[in-house]
Parts: sequence; C-alpha cells; structure tokens
Amino acid sequence: MIYILIYKTMIEISKEDKEKIIQFINDNELDYTLIDNGIIRFHVMAHDGIKFFFYKHEDQYIITKYDGSKDKDGPGGANAYQHYPFKTLMQILEQLSFYDKSLEKNYWSTTPNSIDVGFDQINYIDDWHTDFTTDDKYGLEDGGNYKFITYTNDEYKPELSSPYNTLDEVSPINNKSYTQVDNLHFEIHPISCLQGRESYLLKLQCNNEKVLKEYINYIVSSKKGLKMLLDTIFKDLEIFKKR
Repeated sequence: MIYILIYKTMIEISKEDKEKIIQFINDNELDYTLIDNGIIRFHVMAHDGIKFFFYKHEDQYIITKYDGSKDKDGPGGANAYQHYPFKTLMQILEQLSFYDKSLEKNYWSTTPNSIDVGFDQINYIDDWHTDFTTDDKYGLEDGGNYKFITYTNDEYKPELSSPYNTLDEVSPINNKSYTQVDNLHFEIHPISCLQGRESYLLKLQCNNEKVLKEYINYIVSSKKGLKMLLDTIFKDLEIFKKR
C-alpha cells in the first residue's frame, strides 16, 4: 500500500487522540475493525472494507479515506485516497459515527448446518457471556472447549417453523406448518471472541422433542449484532407471551 500525503508536514495523530478514537468506537459499538499492531500505521476499517487513517497538519486534523478497489486507478494508486480536513477531533468522531450508520448491514443469517461452523480456540475469552446474561432465565453450560449460554422461558409459547420442513417449497398444495413450542429456548455459542470481530451461533429450538431437537440456527456477527438479534426475537415473539 502506498501512503500519499497531501502535505509534507502531515504527521500521525498523537497517542492520546488515537486512544480517544478507539474509546469512542468501543463505547458507541461502531462497526470498525481497529488495526493497531505496531507494524503498519494505526487505522480503522469500516464494515464495507473502507479504511480511514488519521493525521495532523498544523492546527487541522486530516482523515485519509482509502478505497482498495480503486488502488489500481490513476498514477501510483492516487485515486484510492481521499483527504478530508477537520478542525477538531470531535468532528472526526462524528464523521466516523455518521459513516458507520450510513452503511446497510446484515448482522445475522441462517444456516442449515451448525456442525461445520467452527470455533476460534485461540481468541476464546472465558467470560465472553457477561454482556448477555441479563436475568435469571439465562444459564451457562460447559461445551467442552468453551462455555455457552442457555435461555429458557416458560412464559412464551411461540409458534415456530422448523427449517427442515420444506414441503411448502417443493409442492404448492402444502402450506408452511408451524409448531407451538412449550417454551422459548435458545442457546448462544461463541464462534470467535476476537475483539472487534466477535461472532456467535444462536440456536433457537423450534420443536418439543427432548432428544431429536430441531433448531433455527443463526450465524451472528459482532456483540451489537447479537444484542440486536436477541431484541428482534423477543419483540417478534411477544405476541406468544402469557399475559
């Protein structure tokens, strides 16, 4: 990667400013990956792969936006870089927040097979679950290499459709069928606890079998994504909760 400076006197931001940017991203759960490994210059990568570098020039802050898809355009990849001046660090933080919120994101998707999801043992954190176990309906179980969350609430009697029941997809005379489940039960398994790149497997039970359990399996990216999926599940299933 070629670093193009618009001013010869452009310098990297201070350690204090860098720490404020990192703290702001973490506090506001923005979807940036932090790159601060001491080998290449500190920068952040947005959800869409765009990278932002931070500099000072005299009394101004400069954000350099790098789009890798344009790196072969123009002499020396110059078209891949755009530079934006700001008067204060707060303006930079506001811009990072605005850009992050402007992106269309999908934090989860369903998968028919949870066996091949995988598990990142190297970056596992034993207390990864503390941000999510918010009441006594949550529990912890030992999965061998890791702990996973369970949730059971008998106040819910949701009607759910098994992903294995696909007759309605191959025959127009078969309607999609639903099972009234005895309770709301799901499990949350960590896939990776790597900071800024967390991912999870959420398994929502959709039948009443004690042995041959069936689940709707969600692959979820980021802590924020998991919190949003949980909020969505509780909101969508509120109509099945006892009054």
